[in-house]
Amino acid sequence: MQTSKKIIIVLTGIAILVAGILCKQQFFLMIPLFISLFVMAYQADANRFGSLIGAINSVIYTGAYVYMGIYASAASAILFSFPIQLMTFFRWKKNAYKKTVVFKKMSTKQRVIFALGVILLWALLATVFGYLNYEYSVLDSITFLLGFIVPILTMLGLVEYTYLWIVQGAIGILLNIQMVVNDYRQLTYLIYGVYSFYCIICAFLTVHKYYKEQQENSIV
Repeated sequence: MQTSKKIIIVLTGIAILVAGILCKQQFFLMIPLFISLFVMAYQADANRFGSLIGAINSVIYTGAYVYMGIYASAASAILFSFPIQLMTFFRWKKNAYKKTVVFKKMSTKQRVIFALGVILLWALLATVFGYLNYEYSVLDSITFLLGFIVPILTMLGLVEYTYLWIVQGAIGILLNIQMVVNDYRQLTYLIYGVYSFYCIICAFLTVHKYYKEQQENSIV
């Protein structure tokens, strides 16, 4: 890991800690965020061990969500995030290329069908969230949907996950800003969201570098 990235991790960790203290957040609830800093750092390098650490962190997130009484999020963390990240690690290890995986791309037909499916699912979710008068219906419906799609594409080693991940990260920051305006105690998540977006951009560049390298070396 580059020295510059280590410095960014330390500075972000300090910022989260200070914000957490000022916002009077319980330290137990901040632990998953600190671990996530390292998860994202590994994923920024497209390193398969990021998924393994992420799987472990999902269990910790589950405990935090249960403690806060957010049972739907707890169920999502343990029933989806944990197994999908664990499967990603083992699948990437099976199809390993250095510390990452052999990446693939969808065909043009697959991209069109996939894009149409995503749009239809988002329209359905946004309608349901809007009907329930959910304040963050538009932004959260997108992040909710991408929260399931991106990990699956990542597990399959499809380059397209990097494009959608950028969308998810950008919308996540907008959502966090909106939440901070309504509740300043969400500041720690906004700080993490900005750091996460930086790592996502790094991951985009790294994955495409590896894909080009693999194509040049005829690795499939």
